[in-house]
Amino acid sequence: MIGVLLVDDSPSVRAVLRRFFSRTRDIRVVGEAADGAQAVQMVIDLQPQVVVMDLQMPVLDGYAATERIMAVRPTPIVVLSSRANRNQMQTAFEAMRRGALEVLPKPEDTASWQQLADSLPETVRMVALAQTAPRLAQTPQTPRTPRTPRVPAVLPGVQSSLELRWVAIGASTGGPAAIREFLEEVPADPPVGFLIVQHIASGFELGFADWLNKEFPFDVRLAQDGEALRRGMVRLAPGGSHLRIEAGGVLRLDSETPARRGHRPSVDELFQSCAEHCPREVAGVLMTGMGADGVEGLLALRQAGGITLVQDEASCVVFGMPRVALEKGAAEVSLPPRALARTLIRLWTKGTET
Repeated sequence: MIGVLLVDDSPSVRAVLRRFFSRTRDIRVVGEAADGAQAVQMVIDLQPQVVVMDLQMPVLDGYAATERIMAVRPTPIVVLSSRANRNQMQTAFEAMRRGALEVLPKPEDTASWQQLADSLPETVRMVALAQTAPRLAQTPQTPRTPRTPRVPAVLPGVQSSLELRWVAIGASTGGPAAIREFLEEVPADPPVGFLIVQHIASGFELGFADWLNKEFPFDVRLAQDGEALRRGMVRLAPGGSHLRIEAGGVLRLDSETPARRGHRPSVDELFQSCAEHCPREVAGVLMTGMGADGVEGLLALRQAGGITLVQDEASCVVFGMPRVALEKGAAEVSLPPRALARTLIRLWTKGTET
């Protein structure tokens, strides 16, 4: 049984959320808080497995409450945020930087409430199983033994004639924070462009782009069909469209091809296009996430001569996609986000020197 704490200053919203979970057999509401300060104390007292957190509240808002919870008793947090306000969407991602794992849209009409009734229980189940290191402290009773291989001195399969021009990144649960850590290591004027497919609730892609654009000196935007990816650019897949790259760095959006492994955009579609059109000019990086999206495409990229890396277990929120990639031989190198960036920096620095 998954115990959930509901945090929202609206009694009616809490009542609706409570009704959603009453229909499930494996989730129960263990408490309700009307503000962030109450939430912090109830997390300590009730020890829920998951917190569902509003952002705009009196006394202590959801952003500050998330930070305090992660300091006193780290607990998986799902944020409910409005998609109508771009500033609030940015705040949602700031909460994710502080430790929240997922963001879902706060309903604004009847149809949206029905969608949340379907998506919220599944999201709670997912984050309840999530490994939230390094933000969650490991207890002595539950040590984890890393299963990832040692990092070799030289990346397997890297050709001396490498000319790295693009970096393609795929991520799911825990991805926003991991991607931010990765980009923090990248210099202000990198000689490469970046493509990102992040599994996220529909409508939050723009907020994610705004957040990254505010945090870094890069040109971060949602990708547009037909534009060319240049150095220093960061392009995110928009909702409902697969993102692909063609020769010369030309980007293509496809909203017609069905979802792959339940996702559109799909990480597999991005990596597969890299393998087909520019394998020796691109590095594929698969980060934290549940399932196996991206594994087939990453394997194709490696077999075509591209560089492939994954996030390591210790730093993953969910060591699902990277684990399967290692098992399938799609990559041999697994590192934390900052180390992944530093590894690629050495490669593209070597390329510019030669």
